Amino acid sequence: MSLSQTPPPLLPVFSILPGDWQIPDAIRNRLGHEAGPQRSMLEDGHLLVIVHRMPTPDERVRVPVFFHRTPEGEWRGSLPAGQGPGVVRSYLDAYEARIHELEDAEAKAVTASAYHDLLEAAAPVLRAARGLHRAFQQAREMVKEDRELIDFRDKAAGIERNAELLMQDAQFGLNYTAARQSEAQAASAAQMAVSAHRLNILAALFLPLTALAGVLSVDTKSSLEDRPPIFWAIMGGGILLGLVVAMVVARRNRG
Repeated sequence: MSLSQTPPPLLPVFSILPGDWQIPDAIRNRLGHEAGPQRSMLEDGHLLVIVHRMPTPDERVRVPVFFHRTPEGEWRGSLPAGQGPGVVRSYLDAYEARIHELEDAEAKAVTASAYHDLLEAAAPVLRAARGLHRAFQQAREMVKEDRELIDFRDKAAGIERNAELLMQDAQFGLNYTAARQSEAQAASAAQMAVSAHRLNILAALFLPLTALAGVLSVDTKSSLEDRPPIFWAIMGGGILLGLVVAMVVARRNRG
């Protein structure tokens, strides 16, 4: 081989793209073992849109989904495999269906735990929808003459918007439920305070009488049993003293 001869280009050893796709090596060489963030690439008229499979709440691994547009305007997808713009629409329809399911769950949620579960399910969908919209916006800017990309971009924008509204409604519902529970607890505490106040007044009213009854019940030699007026005078004094103590307790509780 002469020094002036150009060596052949190095082909990538590994590619996460389908092997039967005719895609420029410039695109394949920009991908590693993982797809990375959702985005679009354009080389030699070939458009590659990299998005993620719709995530679940407990999913930690991002599963890539690829959409390839040839220079002739033909589309194909990787998950599920298929050809034509319908594969992209089916992918976007799955997002819309999932958001509708979460909206139905939000309409039925009445407890804090239900709203919490809804937020856990909706949060990864919203994060993925934001990247989805960004990827199709990039694709639209790269291939401006494709009218289908406008529809895909607008549909992705609507998905992101609906996901944001769902998160806001779920958060508002959770805050309202928490506030309503706090209000109910405060009302219950106030009712308990009123009941305790009444018990304190009753205890103050009967405390002198109870003390007098205890003293008079002691078996000692006295002449009170032969003097009813004195007995009733003592009882009247006990009642009067109980009323005074009850008034003092009531004023202190009000203060």
